[in-house]
Amino acid sequence: MNERILIVDDDADIRKVLSSILSEEGYIVATVENGKQALKATESELFDLALIDVELPGMKGTELLHKLKEKQPRMVKIIVTGYPSFDNAMRAVNEGADGYILKPFEAKKLLKTVRKHLDERATEYLRVRTEIEQNNKFEEQFKKTRSNFEF
Repeated sequence: MNERILIVDDDADIRKVLSSILSEEGYIVATVENGKQALKATESELFDLALIDVELPGMKGTELLHKLKEKQPRMVKIIVTGYPSFDNAMRAVNEGADGYILKPFEAKKLLKTVRKHLDERATEYLRVRTEIEQNNKFEEQFKKTRSNFEF
């Protein structure tokens, strides 16, 4: 497992716990404490998934979602919050969140959610890749057929 996960949370204890849980499962983990640091980290590294706290200093997690969507559109983005509300959930979904995890979280549930989203991303990647390969084969076949009819 070489999937890279970015943890964005201003609480050092939460970053440490999340990092420990995910590292023990074989994920490569980077942690930052705010949105500005998250954007900087995504300039130099590609991440498969980000766990983003809603309440961040200087930039709300929902604002960060939108910016990360522009920088790394294929990255799975999951909001982690201790402030569950319908408004927060809707704002997160509207800004491109792929998932929503409530604090306090259970390690097993967290890992299941992360794995589910990464598997869905991999399945989508394979589907798109297969579709592109099929289109390329069709184009090659079309070119061969067309050349047979040229005079």
